[in-house]
Amino acid sequence: MFVPYLMFPGHAAQAFAAYAEIFGGTLETSRFSDIPPGAGAPELPAEQRDWLMHARLEAADGGVLMGSDAPPQFADPTEPDGQRQSGVSVAVSRPDPASARILFDRLAAGGDVTMPFGETFFAKGFGMCRDRFGTHWMISAAD
Repeated sequence: MFVPYLMFPGHAAQAFAAYAEIFGGTLETSRFSDIPPGAGAPELPAEQRDWLMHARLEAADGGVLMGSDAPPQFADPTEPDGQRQSGVSVAVSRPDPASARILFDRLAAGGDVTMPFGETFFAKGFGMCRDRFGTHWMISAAD
């Protein structure tokens, strides 16, 4: 089973709180401040200690989404600034166009619609958006 792991530049807590509200289910989190002293972790500036070290959302439908904040000092130097999630979209399928549209609208709120939700030659409903946290989504209706 593949599980998407999303990286955020300091707003993972807000993103995962929103995803828990949208998808339902159980959210578990730990923060960088939870790392015990002497564990060998690098010292973080005070403003980053409350960032999420790990989040795991088990959605009401059984799907799992994980992620964390990525302090800039941990960044991959080969990745362009601001492009952390540009090459990945999270695909979610719903059983019918109406429920898929509701999910799409909730994720797109405050973000950008990159392909409006509607019927296509391959699905009764499909749309793509980037949410207000920068995560790219592909929402489809199974029927």
